[in-house]
Amino acid sequence: MSADAARPLAITGRVLIDRAIVDDGVVLVLGQQIVAAGQRDGLDIPPDARRLDMPDRIISPGFIDLHIHGSGGCYAEDDPIGMARHVASGGCTYLLPTLMTNELLAMVESAAKIQASSGPVDGGATIGGVHLEGPFLNPRYGAQRPDFVLDARPEAVEMLIQASGEALAMVTIAPEQPGAIEGIRQFAAAGALVSLGHSDATPADYSAARSAGATHVTHLFNAMEPRQPTEAQGYDGTRRVGLEELALIDDDLTADIVCDSACAHVNEALVKLALRCKGEAKLSLITDAMFAAGLEPGDHQMSDGQELVTTADEDVARLAGGWLCGSVMSMSSAVRNVAAVASVPVETALVMATEAPARAVGIFASKGSLAPGKDADITVLDSHGNVEHTLVGGRLVYSTEPEALR
Repeated sequence: MSADAARPLAITGRVLIDRAIVDDGVVLVLGQQIVAAGQRDGLDIPPDARRLDMPDRIISPGFIDLHIHGSGGCYAEDDPIGMARHVASGGCTYLLPTLMTNELLAMVESAAKIQASSGPVDGGATIGGVHLEGPFLNPRYGAQRPDFVLDARPEAVEMLIQASGEALAMVTIAPEQPGAIEGIRQFAAAGALVSLGHSDATPADYSAARSAGATHVTHLFNAMEPRQPTEAQGYDGTRRVGLEELALIDDDLTADIVCDSACAHVNEALVKLALRCKGEAKLSLITDAMFAAGLEPGDHQMSDGQELVTTADEDVARLAGGWLCGSVMSMSSAVRNVAAVASVPVETALVMATEAPARAVGIFASKGSLAPGKDADITVLDSHGNVEHTLVGGRLVYSTEPEALR
């Protein structure tokens, strides 16, 4: 341990503690852990402590992104370490590199690569494990290639479980697809957070999936069945119940949501509805970012061969035909967006980016809030919500002003 790392670090400012902003607060760090957090006049700061005094800045737990396909020109499939370094500039301290539906053997190879890269990254966020978004999805919903979608055969599920190993963190699956319920049991038994998505599940499908071990829903309101228009064949005036409604009323289920600046993914009213039903501690913000996040707008090619288009006037990504295909957001952008779109205080948005995902994926004992004994993953934001400093395990991995730490 270096001499500096052996000294305490005191970060002062407007600190998020227990879902509220504490003005004139302090977070005291020793090594990789938080040892104290609270009102500044109630804590003794050691005289030899290094200082990061930010009186008008917000001191937040580090952001956690459960669903991110790439960033800074790096793909989850081949450069998760590059992703981890790039996302730190957006305040992200823990991420699950997310594999999109691809050929099975390609996904197996990529899962193994993420497993090998999991853990702390020098100069970047911690890679928490693999998120498999497919290949066991409903091909009718989402931007994945239908020819790569598979039935959840036990041997295919087991191949992905073995390739991911202990790094298997999360899987998104459509419960109505052949073999999916048994696949949910397999993934849940392997320790993964099983999430429902890219789906037109019926209430019976949903109930079976919940009983098998599913506890989460992926990008609520996206890649789910649209409601029947009045001219649809067989429409009798009754509104069908789908995955969205079932998720909203299930108090034991967590969910995540994409909130871009123009509400292209989710209408403003639905963002507010989701927050009202789930609450900020059960509704995680995700970026669903593609490798083009942080790159100049233009035409790009995804890992599955499809063309991706980004423009200067949107923070979303689209396929060449206009279909939504994730975003080019950072986590700090997502926080700003949801605060504005849902008209909620910044502390509500911050809980959605910290505590909610930590609880969902089962790491709240060590991450997701600023409390003694937890990892010193910390993000410092200016008054506009821009990231100024990002610390992972007490290490400064991103800063707009490195000399501020003294």
